[in-house]
Parts: sequence; structure tokens; C-alpha cells
Amino acid sequence: MERNLSIDILKVILAIAVVFLHTRIFYDLSTLLSHVFVQGVFRLAVPIFLVITGYYFFYINSLQRYKTWLKRIFILYAVWMIFYLPIWWTQSSSYNFSVLYNGYYVLWYIKGVLLGGSVLYFCRAINVQKLFIASAVLFLFGVMLQQVGNLHLFQGQIDTELNTYTVHRNFLWVSFPFLTLGFLLNKCQDTVKNKITIKLWHVIVVIILVIVESLANYFFISRKESLDQMFSLFIAAPIIFLYFLNKKILGTNKELASLSTAIFLIHPFFIYHLKGYFLNQQTLFSLVVLACSIFAGLILLQMNKKLKYLL
Repeated sequence: MERNLSIDILKVILAIAVVFLHTRIFYDLSTLLSHVFVQGVFRLAVPIFLVITGYYFFYINSLQRYKTWLKRIFILYAVWMIFYLPIWWTQSSSYNFSVLYNGYYVLWYIKGVLLGGSVLYFCRAINVQKLFIASAVLFLFGVMLQQVGNLHLFQGQIDTELNTYTVHRNFLWVSFPFLTLGFLLNKCQDTVKNKITIKLWHVIVVIILVIVESLANYFFISRKESLDQMFSLFIAAPIIFLYFLNKKILGTNKELASLSTAIFLIHPFFIYHLKGYFLNQQTLFSLVVLACSIFAGLILLQMNKKLKYLL
């Protein structure tokens, strides 16, 4: 079965972006440069990943397909939670429960897809305009929650809660909205193809838009706190996805897509075990973690042929 390899190439690029985001590349060279990438450009990775997932989720159009999809996502989540168990398990039962529910590190993404995708499945028959408006409103609410937290407009426990990442970065404010965007792009693909032609300059413009918003946050809101959500991501993610989707590099090999998943899932392992050796050397650290993740990813590709549900 032929597949669009341009999307697989995009997924590898996004996986590398996630690695560099988590290793805070360039921070040892320039805090401003690092911010532009880590709290700007690389923040596009997760939204685009979700748009891609949502686009193909359109084909989960029966209860049986949904059950099969749900089983696969749940097993993937469980396998990697068990893999990282020695790292996240502590003596605190409340912390363990929190991680078990929210997911360790990048595994929040898988849980978000599972829950967000489930909501989308049961909402898939809703009118296109209503579904889009609902996704936009939920996303904007999540962005505002983070901004209010970063501005520290409240005191005490309220401020603490608002600056807890699970409050503003979860399946309802992030996963569902971007999954819905991808789903709607597929559902309305004939209209999209006839009315919208995405060119490279569109991609450049939306990336600049993300950078501008990132810099506005840097100079006017916070130079220290993370920036998971930005208003511009809701525009930029689907545009970049459509640009790659229209490139049509056809092939049958799934290994690029699987490699992107492997890099995404394994890189926290190397971050955890190597961070102590690269103090104040974030750029070198980033490159080493990426190299290790690619090498381990290639091994995981071979293992996945024997042991399903690894990727």
C-alpha cells in the first residue's frame, strides 16, 4: 500500500524538534536564540503531530475500528510507562498516581491522543462548523489558562495550579483541538484542495508568526517559564501539514514513520541518563541525545518487527 513519504519525512523533522526542545538546544550559546527555537519554532512539533494523527483518524469510522485503535494506543502507552517505571516510580503514592494518570514525560502525548481521539470519535458526526468552533474555543481557553499562569495574576494555590502544566496542557485543551483540525482537513479535503493552495512562502510566514509571538512572550510575559501553547500554533500547524501533504512523495516503506515514533519515545531515556555529563553544554548535549536516540530508534525498528506495539 502506497503512503505519502513527505508526511513521514515531516514526522522525522518533528521528532528531532521535540528532542531539541527537551534538551534546550542553544541555551549555552544564547538564551534569546534558545527561546526562539525551544519556546517558539519547536513548539510546532506536537500540534503538527496531532494534526497528522487527526487527519488519519478520519478513517476510524466504525466501532470495531475504534476499538482496535483504542487497544493499540493503550498498549503502546502501557508498554512505555512500564519501560520508564524505574525512572518515575517513587515512594510517594500521590506522585505515582499523578504520573500514572498524566503519563511520564512525552507519554502525556499518547494519553492525550487516546482521550482526545475518543472524544473526537463520539463527536465526529457533529456539523463541521460547530466542531471547528468547539475545537478553537477549547484551544483558546487552554492558551489563556497558560498565559494567566505565566503572568501570575493570582496568588497562592490558584497561581500554583495555573502553573501546573497538566492544567493547561492536556487532552481537552491541546489534543482534541488539533486532532479535530486534522480530522476536518480530511473530511473537507475536496473543498480544501479546490480553495486552498499552500506555498512555501505561506509556511515561512506562519513560522515567522510563531517566532514573533514567542518573542512577545519573552519580552512582555516571561523569559523563564515554558510556552506550550501559543495562539499562532492553531494557524501554523495545519498550514505546515498541508504543505507537506501536497508534496506527494509516494512509497511503501513505513520505516521513516516508525523511526520518528522511536526517536520521540526513547529520547527521554537518554536525557535522564546523560544530563549529568553535559552541565551547561546544552547544544552538545542535544546533539548527543539525538544521535543516541536515532541509533536506539533503529534498534527499536528491528525489535518492533518481532515484538508488536513497541512503536
